[in-house]
Amino acid sequence: MALSIAQRLDEKQAKDITILDVSGPLVIADYFVIATVQSTRQGQSLAKELDLESKATRGRRRRNTGGLETEESNWVLLDFDDVVVHLFLPEAREYYGLEALWADVPRVPFTPSAPKESAKVEIRHPTLEGFGLGSLGALEPRDPKTPPPR
Repeated sequence: MALSIAQRLDEKQAKDITILDVSGPLVIADYFVIATVQSTRQGQSLAKELDLESKATRGRRRRNTGGLETEESNWVLLDFDDVVVHLFLPEAREYYGLEALWADVPRVPFTPSAPKESAKVEIRHPTLEGFGLGSLGALEPRDPKTPPPR
């Protein structure tokens, strides 16, 4: 389940995903999945998505949550019994330093997918034709009694 969550976080552009095997020193969880998100909104969105996926696959929702209630939260905590997910804003991840705190526990290997090459986006600038004006000649003054060209 921890690898599945890590993969999902990677697909949704979370960064620096780490899986810690805390089954030795802790009895309340087997794994911590730690990831960095770029905004509170991204963290909240990922948390809701993971919660819904857990309900769909395991038939139940997470036990606890932290950080979903406020717009200013910099750490979202999801407790899925055996797996606890920590979603941090960059400064909060550095401040709390969970990897350093749990430096003596094994890491579960996880390789993020290769960054997708951004597709070249064609940028279109509005033209007079795009506004239905045809050529520049349509902008010339005309006799108000004459109906506009079609």
